[in-house]
Amino acid sequence: MKKQFRYIVFLLGLLVITSCQEKTFEPEVFGSLFGEVLLNNENTPLENVKISTNPPTSSIFTDEAGRFALENIAANAYTIRAEKDGFITSIESVTVYENQIANVIIKMLPDSMDSQAPVPPSNPSPTNGSVDQPIDLTLSWSSFDIDGDELLFDVTLFNSDQTESMTLASAVADSTLEVVLDYNTTYFWQVTVRDGSNDPVFSEVWSFTTIPFPDHRFLFAREVSGKYEIFSSDEDGNAIQLTDNVNNNWRPIMNRQRTKIAFISDAGIEPQIYVMDRDGSNIQQVTTVPISGTNNLELDFAWSPDGTQLLYMNNANLYRINLDGSGFNLFAEAPPGFFFTECDWTDQDDLIIARTAGSDPYDSFIFTFSVSGNYLGQVYTNIPGGTGGPVFAISGTSFLFTHDVSGYQATDGRQLDASVFIKNINNQVTSDLSDDKPDGTNDLDPRYSPDGSKVIFVNTNNDGISQKNIWMMNLDGSGRILLFENAEMPDWR
Repeated sequence: MKKQFRYIVFLLGLLVITSCQEKTFEPEVFGSLFGEVLLNNENTPLENVKISTNPPTSSIFTDEAGRFALENIAANAYTIRAEKDGFITSIESVTVYENQIANVIIKMLPDSMDSQAPVPPSNPSPTNGSVDQPIDLTLSWSSFDIDGDELLFDVTLFNSDQTESMTLASAVADSTLEVVLDYNTTYFWQVTVRDGSNDPVFSEVWSFTTIPFPDHRFLFAREVSGKYEIFSSDEDGNAIQLTDNVNNNWRPIMNRQRTKIAFISDAGIEPQIYVMDRDGSNIQQVTTVPISGTNNLELDFAWSPDGTQLLYMNNANLYRINLDGSGFNLFAEAPPGFFFTECDWTDQDDLIIARTAGSDPYDSFIFTFSVSGNYLGQVYTNIPGGTGGPVFAISGTSFLFTHDVSGYQATDGRQLDASVFIKNINNQVTSDLSDDKPDGTNDLDPRYSPDGSKVIFVNTNNDGISQKNIWMMNLDGSGRILLFENAEMPDWR
């Protein structure tokens, strides 16, 4: 009986010893995890990405900035899993430590096997086949991607037969594009869309036609960035620049048919005459023997009445030439010691009028010729003071010219009080149109209006360095109106 009791006591003691050897309790610790999901290689945030962990925590989704947060999770080593339709699942490892914030950046690649191509661009503006579109307009279109991918667009312009193309924009995110185009032109255009995963998707080829070139009646030259350029304009001053190159382009004159503009340019070694269409296109050189005289900016030339020839000067010689450069021949020669400076050609009796200048800038004579080049007579005799012109009236019986009534003469050719005059060839009566001219200014370079009832001309301060402006007045000199500022060498057809 005692032996059995000892055995029971031994077992109880063993239980007590075993219980004392169990591990002590350790409390669980926590930290936080913050992350960001980006499109690989572009660092574009991805929203609505499903985030899960192993060991498990909460399943959450990224916000619009691609961010997510797991706060107060057990400190542990985790595997982070990022999932989104259209993208390859991405996995990253991170360790969360007690009372610390762990950060992770996860980058995802589009799943080309799962991504759907964008919808082809549509809804073009201007609408396909539209006409009379402004030259300054905004192209627009619409497209979307089912997967929500970012879309980039290319815009291509084609010529009329779609054999040549020009890229207007490449990889732009906006579905609009501002463009400046030519007048009276049919354009074909196409938009290509890319989502970064699939092959490019092309729109249809659309077309539209711009408005015709405005029916401008005025031409003039204006200094732009230190050189002369040619402009056309309406009477309200809505001007369009017709030339734009590294050269000086000046003295624009339109033919009577209003189809071509001739002008002088120093694109070559010496000034030559060129022609272009009314909208500034199709520029072609006419002369090879240069136009030249005592002052290149004062040189003037003339169209034949039928618009097929030009009459121009090369120092002491006056030449005729066809628009294609053929038919070049000497028309007249100036008296010894004189040079041709300006000329005009009227279809009334086929008369030609021309002014010559001598080595002294104030020596001027005006002569008339028949269309065959025969000398007819002198219609203006040299008198003290500078002279400019002449320009025939529509009737051919009178002409405009300018003269410095002050009679001032200096070696630099300066004028102090130049006025516009009309002289009747038949009765030799001369009328002054500049009675209302401001003191201290010069009226220069007059031209008739197409109906012959008005005159346009240049007015500027007589200091020789002030701005030149184009004015208009009635045929009796009344009603002076400013037309164009910072403009000279006017023409009105």
